[in-house]
Amino acid sequence: MTALPSALDLTRAQYSGWACCWCGKSLVDVTGAVSAGVSRGRDGAHVLDIEVYACPDCAIAPPPRNPTGKS
Repeated sequence: MTALPSALDLTRAQYSGWACCWCGKSLVDVTGAVSAGVSRGRDGAHVLDIEVYACPDCAIAPPPRNPTGKS
């Protein structure tokens, strides 16, 4: 299983559940988006953990992450 992107690496739309956590595709008008799990992150004392969602294509087979950890 591929690890989820860090909460610190997500865009505002991905963090808010409006876009796929993997590809960034808008989920506003998508049918079949699914929970991908909890993306974890911290900024000092602030816990930024958030449930993120994936589009139907990425839910089946999430793309591999590159070595820098950015999706």
